[in-house]
Amino acid sequence: MGTYIRSIPGLISVLGVLVLALWKPVVEPVVGNPLIGEQPVNVLMQALISLIVLSSALYIILSKRYKGDTQKWAYGIIGVIVGFWLQ
Repeated sequence: MGTYIRSIPGLISVLGVLVLALWKPVVEPVVGNPLIGEQPVNVLMQALISLIVLSSALYIILSKRYKGDTQKWAYGIIGVIVGFWLQ
């Protein structure tokens, strides 16, 4: 586990998941169109952070440089991102 957290992809994954979980930007209500649920910028940023985190986790899985617990963490990160989007 320690090698995963200390690696660059591991840091990217952990920070990205924390940002997705904790970042709740203040969104002004949209006047005029009540059908718009979220601002497009928020969804775009969530998708961008998700892609960065997924790419770092996939790098760990596909590179074959990391073993055992590190790959388990990478699979866990992928599960967290999928769960975030499926809610």
